[in-house]
Amino acid sequence: MQREATVLSIAGGRYRLYAAGEILEASLRGRIKLGKSERVLVGDRVAVEMQVEGSVTIEEIRPRRSLLKRRMPGKRRGVRNIAANIDQVVVVGATADPSWDPLMIDRFVAVAEANGLPSLVVVNKADLGNDVNLLAEPYEAAGYQVIIASVPEHRGLTELREKLKGRVSLFTGSTGVGKSSLLNALHPGLKLRTQEVSARSRTGKHTTVAVEMHPFGDAGFVVDTPGLRDVGLWGLGPLEVVQSFPEFARFAGQCRFDNCRHLVEPGCAVVAASQRGEFSETRLLSYRRLLEEAMLAARP
Repeated sequence: MQREATVLSIAGGRYRLYAAGEILEASLRGRIKLGKSERVLVGDRVAVEMQVEGSVTIEEIRPRRSLLKRRMPGKRRGVRNIAANIDQVVVVGATADPSWDPLMIDRFVAVAEANGLPSLVVVNKADLGNDVNLLAEPYEAAGYQVIIASVPEHRGLTELREKLKGRVSLFTGSTGVGKSSLLNALHPGLKLRTQEVSARSRTGKHTTVAVEMHPFGDAGFVVDTPGLRDVGLWGLGPLEVVQSFPEFARFAGQCRFDNCRHLVEPGCAVVAASQRGEFSETRLLSYRRLLEEAMLAARP
């Protein structure tokens, strides 16, 4: 008998699936292992066969509606697929412990933009900082949804829970910003592992070790990703970086040069707009850093 299921996690050649409220353990059918098709990802919708002896095998990967990719870590070339069928990326940063890092937030948001996915920015640990609105403002001005949250104060949790209903939401952000704590507060049954920030370095300790999807409410899922100290560019090319800062678009056509990169060119309308306070200077600084890195990576 064949059924359709969603891949929740992958470990040691075993696949944990969710099918109509039931958790299944499955393996891959041999022809999929040996074929040229994409490997199975967390978030994939798959056709499974219920064998007479009680085992479950994955027979087919259903067509994907979205795909999140990242650059291979280290100096290795190529791109690695991370998860499939994501509806939105929830980018979490902390006001303190560890400190808010606009460049890191902008990296994650740019990755979502390049993958054609909407972003929701969460300013977490609001109870530890007084400048939460200043942290949120650059992203609100760029048109992103922003939620200010605090688990101890139960702040922003109801609003965030509503944003997750009926959707597949991938949570990402630097190590220690409180992604797992947020998810546990939103859905206590998840019981995700959490750990305090390192007292010596004030950076987070890795607690999530693999991409995992969890059912959330009646029709939603949340995807918890490993904390990352260096997200890299996730395979973004220079043109993708340019297109990943939407607030620049209405000014870019006013630059003196058609091919202006908004770096050091004279007559740059984007730079002028930043100087007028039309958008945050931190966003322009992040853009320049990411573009320079992408251009360097693109060199033969």
